Amino acid sequence: MARDMTKGNITGHLLLYAGPLLFGNLFQQLYHTVDSVVVGRFYGKEALAAVGAAGPIMNILIFLIVGLSMGTSILMAGYFGAKNFRELKEELATSLIAGLILTVVLSVFSVAGSGLFIRLTQTPAEIAVMASGYLRIVSFGLIFTFFYNLFSAALRAIGDSKAPLYVLILTTLVNVFLDIFLVGIIRLGVTGAALATVISQAVSALALFLYIRLRVPSLCLSLTDLKMQTALLKKTIDFSSVSAVQQTALYLGRLLVQSGVNTLGVDAVAAFNAVSIIDSYVLAPGDSLAASITTFSAQNMGGKKYSRIPKGLKNMFIIAEVCTVLIAIFVLLFRHPLLGIFLKEEEAGALNQALSYLVPMASFYFLSGITNTYQGYFRGIGKLLVTLMGTFVQIPIRVAVSYALLGRMGIRAVAVGTAIGWFCMALFETAVYLRCGRIRLADGK
Repeated sequence: MARDMTKGNITGHLLLYAGPLLFGNLFQQLYHTVDSVVVGRFYGKEALAAVGAAGPIMNILIFLIVGLSMGTSILMAGYFGAKNFRELKEELATSLIAGLILTVVLSVFSVAGSGLFIRLTQTPAEIAVMASGYLRIVSFGLIFTFFYNLFSAALRAIGDSKAPLYVLILTTLVNVFLDIFLVGIIRLGVTGAALATVISQAVSALALFLYIRLRVPSLCLSLTDLKMQTALLKKTIDFSSVSAVQQTALYLGRLLVQSGVNTLGVDAVAAFNAVSIIDSYVLAPGDSLAASITTFSAQNMGGKKYSRIPKGLKNMFIIAEVCTVLIAIFVLLFRHPLLGIFLKEEEAGALNQALSYLVPMASFYFLSGITNTYQGYFRGIGKLLVTLMGTFVQIPIRVAVSYALLGRMGIRAVAVGTAIGWFCMALFETAVYLRCGRIRLADGK
């Protein structure tokens, strides 16, 4: 169901829109977590580490696609807010064709270079073959990842955050079943986990396609609609390229950190992967709230309701910090059973390293609430270069501090580097907001 955020209660819109997104993000994380849990339980820390080693490389490719979808969603939200439904559909068609070309290129590139990418990240030799095999198979599913993300972005642009959630619930259940069947029963190992992921992605893409076809005529494209509009393509590239570069830089930084952790051995890789999965759940609410303020701001910019935007930003800061602090407290209190989901008790070396990393990470989660809210706000008002620069502030600091301290602190160094990176990013974004990032009500610039 579409949601017009240019009128009505601001806090209500932000929460009601973010709610399904939050559950969607949690199921998205569960979708990816199942692979790690199942292979870790059936095949041990080596299989868990292999999936973890392939993850950052795969995420770079996925977030190139997500960057395109993110830019498209911002433009479509503006057209929806302005009630310009013709350009709304033209933007979707243009992004569909351009994104499809990009995805095919990325898929071929990843399949061909999977072994090289795994070696470049200094993945331990004993898990390199499993990691490259997992990456190669999952790369074949990028086409389905693209369709799901584009259709989800289009629905979110018109305020419908529920349909992607329902589809994610369905495909997560499919992925759980397939993981248990292919990994636990047929015993295909890491290969089975990769196949389960690809099949589940195909189900999610098909389900959203059918939903739009049957229930959302404003987004339903006919063959005659499938044309690339030159002007819209340029605008889409301007928006999406910044988002894609930002997302790629973010995950390239994580890949560099992963490479440093890989040099510490299999125990460290398994510990890092386990805590990274927990991190992904903790940060999911912030990502959802950021997406909410993005759509809210973009719709109100398009509808010229400029006075509503700063109110939305203020409310979102409060909501984000309350959520983040409560989740951090939960993680600190239940850190042992949470890590026990991924690591067995007898794997004491990996478990101890995971604990030493998780505690400082959880202590700094509150900083992510600030940075995520600013990122969502700046995206929504069209200042994507600010979001890119914020990432460029954070990532080099995170990587440099992590590498400088890895030898002395082990993987705890990553927590320290991440916290310092978040802090510097928050300072930068606050300075930009105070100087030139506020909405001027007279012209909306």
